[in-house]
Amino acid sequence: MWFAGTVILGALCVAGAVVTLMRVRGEVRFKTYDEVNVVQQLMVWSAQKLSGREGQRLAAKASTLSSDQIVALQSISRDDLAALAPFIDEWIAGHLPPQNLPAEYEDFRPRTLLGFKQRLQSKGLWPER
Repeated sequence: MWFAGTVILGALCVAGAVVTLMRVRGEVRFKTYDEVNVVQQLMVWSAQKLSGREGQRLAAKASTLSSDQIVALQSISRDDLAALAPFIDEWIAGHLPPQNLPAEYEDFRPRTLLGFKQRLQSKGLWPER
């Protein structure tokens, strides 16, 4: 029985170390799967709007986000957030591509991004322009 407890304690220590490392590296963590999914969609869309290496970099980073992974371990860099901030504001304002759902479904993406932005602003992580 003590072995299982030791394994669980070890796993928690490793997870804590990973989260601490992400904070040190300046990573912005996601809180919900909706945040991950919406930011991933935004990254793909904004990559098409940006030219050159910046667009390619965002497209590559978008492919690393997945709703199949643990939310707390997914993040984007502060540099990526700074590049995405104008697009986030654009989507919050309602200037976003149509969602791939029937019209009767509410488009939750602006609300999700607004919550994401407000959370990061309250923690002092939102990029200054």
